[in-house]
Order: sequence, then structure tokens, then C-alpha cells
Amino acid sequence: MLDPNILRIKVLEMVYEKQSGHIGGSFSIAELISILYNNYDINGTDKLILSKGHAVPIIYAALHELGKISDEDLKLFREIDSPLQGHPDKLRLPILDATTGSLGQGLSIGIGHALAKKIKDENGNVFCILGDGEIQEGQIWEALMYAPKEKLNNLICFIDYNGGQSEGSPDDIMPIYKNLKEKISSFGWHCQSLDGHDLITLSDGIKTPSARPKCIILNTIKGKGVSFIEEGKWHSSIPNKEQYELALKELKEKL
Repeated sequence: MLDPNILRIKVLEMVYEKQSGHIGGSFSIAELISILYNNYDINGTDKLILSKGHAVPIIYAALHELGKISDEDLKLFREIDSPLQGHPDKLRLPILDATTGSLGQGLSIGIGHALAKKIKDENGNVFCILGDGEIQEGQIWEALMYAPKEKLNNLICFIDYNGGQSEGSPDDIMPIYKNLKEKISSFGWHCQSLDGHDLITLSDGIKTPSARPKCIILNTIKGKGVSFIEEGKWHSSIPNKEQYELALKELKEKL
């Protein structure tokens, strides 16, 4: 079983070693990633589209923990021509389900996978993870309008509502977050708002039956697991040696 805090430790080590990467948004979805890789056949019958591609270190951490990528691969994180790019690159790492990084496109990719499964009469779910800042993109709302039309009950979209993006708070930058659940529900989605760090609640929410596409708004904390990173809502900040050691100590105490 994948432990979310072990995944966080791996992310911390990767980003510190390369002095590059995104800790805050990786930490905020650690519980979700652990559930998806523990309970579903990702890159098999089930697909995972990480639309907020800058959080890919948490995916690499899970794949490493599962033995699907090696220690040597992990050391190549963010190197030129590495299979472990700073955003998901399916061409370099075929066990990923999509190449992402240009924000706003992942849900459309997920709809394509979900439609293909319907046409081919294939089993399995398509999961798509969006960032809260990312949903300011118009293409996301076009996709939100379209999926219910096709009755894509094999599509589950997550919005990582961690309250921070590179320019500040999403709530201050774009006024779309008030009554967000109601807005998405009005398009025909089965929409829930859940604690994104509660493994049981989140796992049960994913399994909730629905004849419609599902959207789960994850109420999360950016940088979850390390107190000073949570307080700073780090987006792409890199810890110095002292911060790294403090963060590592705090995470290990949670194991």
C-alpha cells in the first residue's frame, strides 16, 4: 500500500536534489494519488490524466514506490532528454497516459479516452486531475459542458482546490470559485466536495455510483504534510538545506 507521506518524502528528495520542481501542488494530491494507484489499474484498464502537469513528481514517487521506475530513473528527474521530465511526457515515459503541461487541456484528453472506452465497450475509469488555478482556462468549461452530453459515467474529474497558484490565491484572481459545486452540477455532472486528505472519505466518494460523469472538488492544503510549506503555500519554491532537513524530519515523524 502506498503511504502518502512516503510519496511526499520522495518528492521532497527529488526536488531538493535537482533544485527544481513543484512541491506544494504535489503534496496536496498525495492522498489521491495513493488511492488511485492502490485501488485502480492505472495505465491498464484505468487511465490517469494529470492535467496539472507540474505536480508530476508525486506520480514519479508512486511509480518508483511500485517498482515501475528505477532508482536510476529517479535520479534523472528534470534532466534533458530524461524520461522523467518536469511535466508528464508520454513519449519518453510510455507508462503515463497523457503528455500534459499546457494547462487547461487535460479534461479534453480525458473525455477522448472516456469516449473511446464507450465506443469500444471497454471497462475501466478515466481519471483527470485539474488544478484550481487551471480551471480559469476556457477549454475546461467547454469540456465540463460536453462530457454530460455524452453520458460519460466512466469519467471522474478531480479539482485540487488547494487555494494557491503561482500568482497568489485563485479566489482573488478569478471570481469563479463561489458556489463552484453548484456551477459544475448545473452542467449535468454528479459533483461532490470532499476532504482531499481523508483517505476513507475520498475513497468512498470515488466509488459512489453515478450515471453521469463525476467531479470531485478536493478541499486540500497546498504543501500538506510540512507545516512551514503549508503556511507559505509553496508553488515552485525550492527548500534550502536547513528547510529540506526540517521538512524531511517532519514527514518521517508522520510515518
